Amino acid sequence: MIRNYILVAVRNLVRYKFFSAINIFGLAISITISMAVIMLVADQMMYDRYNTKKDRIYRVTSRGVTNTGEDQGNATSTSPMPLREELLENYTGIEKVVRLKRGFGNNWMEVEGQNINIPLAGYFADPEVLSLFEYELEYGDMNTALINPYSVVITKKAAKKLFKEDNPVGLTIKVGNLGTYTVTGVVKESEQKSHIAFEGLASMATVKSLQHAGMSAHEMEDWTNCWNGWTYILAERGKSREEIDAYLIEIYKKHIATIENPETYKAKFSLQPLMDITPGNVNNNAIGPTLPWVVVYFFAGLAGVIMLTSCFNFTNLSIARSLTRAREIGVRKATGAARLQIFSQFLVESVVLAMCSLALAGLLIVVLKPFMLQLNFARIF
Repeated sequence: MIRNYILVAVRNLVRYKFFSAINIFGLAISITISMAVIMLVADQMMYDRYNTKKDRIYRVTSRGVTNTGEDQGNATSTSPMPLREELLENYTGIEKVVRLKRGFGNNWMEVEGQNINIPLAGYFADPEVLSLFEYELEYGDMNTALINPYSVVITKKAAKKLFKEDNPVGLTIKVGNLGTYTVTGVVKESEQKSHIAFEGLASMATVKSLQHAGMSAHEMEDWTNCWNGWTYILAERGKSREEIDAYLIEIYKKHIATIENPETYKAKFSLQPLMDITPGNVNNNAIGPTLPWVVVYFFAGLAGVIMLTSCFNFTNLSIARSLTRAREIGVRKATGAARLQIFSQFLVESVVLAMCSLALAGLLIVVLKPFMLQLNFARIF
């Protein structure tokens, strides 16, 4: 019986070519757009999911407060640089604290004595950054790569554009007026996604010697500078977020609230779980790709509206064509067809049409996938 329904459905699709083409193509386009939106959102939601310690990693965020301690303004992803030493030296239950600081990178590189106009973007970072975010090195030792001043770890992609050698460890690059850096590691290429976008990570120990480049040594001890660095905490197993939040409140009272100058910028600190960064709330000073939840909801709604519109289009066309099939229905009833059988026949025809649309949509999404991944949506949010 089902086989007969399918054969009749195929014959009707072939018989009414124009009607079938409109429905199949229209439904295929809507399915393709919906699948594309789902793929792009799913791609953004894969950031940092690979990290085996993701449930214990937090980013310290800052929010400006008034002189009376009341919150004001939006939260920022950055925090003061001296948080690291304060947390490690005076509080328990914290396994690692890692900082990343803006300022490393330049549009003009000098490689092996030759001036090459190649951009390199990155951050100054503490040595534990590689192990905390589980970046694998193809060359170099992650335990020692970022300990010494003027050492840098670069991505495989950056290594390919800067050097001819497969293993550039030991070679040097001159980064503008920031000095000459020795390559101590190359990050292995991976499909895993991190919310931190960089081409190079330079040793944090270098910062103190860069006052000539506009960096202040005081900046590393300045509790009121909440814009130049990001701080990440790895809590020990069993340590709750609430306990660390209590530490941050104590630090605010100790180092921020006691500042008497009313003109000084003051901020309170809070924790943001790694899994809440993207998708997550919209914070200032994002360090890399981030996807606000409002964007996820918007595109999910957009996909739903497109599919709903396509279904309405199919329904309207089917109703318009129903009059032309009244004779067919009458003949079927006259020859003994039950109401359920006629209903089943039309249902199978709809399913066959939908399956044809799905097959066409699958073909379109395969063709369009390389272009979709190059969209700004996939690279900026």
